[in-house]
Amino acid sequence: MRFWLLVGMLFLILAGCNGENEGGASIQQVEKEDKDPNKKVVFVIIDSMMGSLVDNSLEKGTIPALEFLIDNGQYYKDLVAPFPSMSVVIESSMVTGEMPNNHKVPGLVWYKDDEQRLVDYGSTIQKAAQLGMKQALFDSLYHLNNTHLNEESTTIFEALQEKGYTTGSVNTLIYRGNTNHDMHLPPVLDNWLGMNGSLQTKGPDLLAFGSVVKPKVVENKNFPDSLFSQFGLNDDYSVEVTKEIIKNGEQPDFLMVFLPDFDKEAHENSPHYRKGFERAEHLFQDILNAYPSWEQALEDNIFIVVGDHGQDKLLDDEVEMAIDLESIYHDYEPARLQDQLTPGEIAFGNNHRMSYVYALENEQLLPKLAETAMVDKRIAHASWMQDGWVNVISPDYDDVVRFRKFGPWKDRYDQTWDIEGNENILTIKKDSKENEVAYVDYPDVLNQLFSAHHAHDTSTLILTAKPGYVFKSQGSPLHVDGGEHGGIHKNETLAALIISGTDKEPEYLRMVDLKEYILQLYDGE
Repeated sequence: MRFWLLVGMLFLILAGCNGENEGGASIQQVEKEDKDPNKKVVFVIIDSMMGSLVDNSLEKGTIPALEFLIDNGQYYKDLVAPFPSMSVVIESSMVTGEMPNNHKVPGLVWYKDDEQRLVDYGSTIQKAAQLGMKQALFDSLYHLNNTHLNEESTTIFEALQEKGYTTGSVNTLIYRGNTNHDMHLPPVLDNWLGMNGSLQTKGPDLLAFGSVVKPKVVENKNFPDSLFSQFGLNDDYSVEVTKEIIKNGEQPDFLMVFLPDFDKEAHENSPHYRKGFERAEHLFQDILNAYPSWEQALEDNIFIVVGDHGQDKLLDDEVEMAIDLESIYHDYEPARLQDQLTPGEIAFGNNHRMSYVYALENEQLLPKLAETAMVDKRIAHASWMQDGWVNVISPDYDDVVRFRKFGPWKDRYDQTWDIEGNENILTIKKDSKENEVAYVDYPDVLNQLFSAHHAHDTSTLILTAKPGYVFKSQGSPLHVDGGEHGGIHKNETLAALIISGTDKEPEYLRMVDLKEYILQLYDGE
């Protein structure tokens, strides 16, 4: 999800309106068991932080806080994101420890079959306006955490609260916990949504989400959360709130913080835009500075700093860069974006470097739709489910590879697969002697595709783009010569991970496994 697009929606609606916001929860008021960890955990997401970007800045000596953590901890450059590689999907996996087939948030944009509409958490202002601004806001502000995220999936906030630990979240997209929080919307927006001041969300003990939900510790602070400061959905606000939490003894046992701004800069400039990344790191330094010393910060805490995905560098020519979905499927009638989708044969859930293609009237069309996409050599893969198998084709090959869970082939994550056909389509390398498969260009590709195909209640076609290209459809963004993600290539699915304050190493370098790793940090006391 792109915070700045949600902010844009709010801007269009709330210009000139101000709402009062009383403080929310206080950690000091939480009734909890006499259970304190040896060390607290501070989990910070720096959007789009990649290993190559960290390395380049380390060489220049321009990221002292992260360098300090790396020198006193662990540093990994190949942490694998879920798929689609969009922040809303990724955070859902981080927080639940599950892939999309279980947590049920399939993408930034996806088709909700039981309501026969597209869900869009904020891809562009244009698309939100076409689908209905009110619905887009309600999906982002309320439904994402409270109805779309699978209620049977236990979040890390819920798990730790049930163990007697306190939890907190600052500006994260996914934050569901066991505590009710009032959402204080400006009067015009509150009336427009028809909430009459009654909108609540479930979150951790301490929740800060821009100017909409504020903990008591910052209720009277003049922090950057005005109309002209993205309503608090920005790095500066995230850091200011986190500092205040630490300095006032309000730090929970587990605190998750999101710094979203570099993602926008990478989209507009380049995935390796060091100036923007170093600005984000400079703000992160202020979190460490909230403690008596950086050394004391590590005495008292375990710091986990993670990028939620990488970004692929797009071509500098829009016509060459953009794969026009409507042009590929010109023989089919696409549903048009309006307050409710117009009738059509197909619909697109465009997640930028990947797209879902939905056969609205006849799922039997999916293999034919996959073959149709092969006319465009910029597409990497088309995949669909059939008879329990995931089938994958590519315009670069005349055959197919198919796979399903459980079989003779074992991968680096101890998952087993049954694989038939041309594995070169997915750049898989088989070791017949050891019955092992290795991934080359697409880390965890079997699990990623399998989970994405099972994230919906209905079958769908999945298209992925080759490096440098992006899918184009009605209302979709195009960042010519900039960065983009959403797809399955290693360029966008590998991110950096820094852990400091513990010698315990993660078993698997995947974002979906971080929840279990963090829980073990508490269980091992």
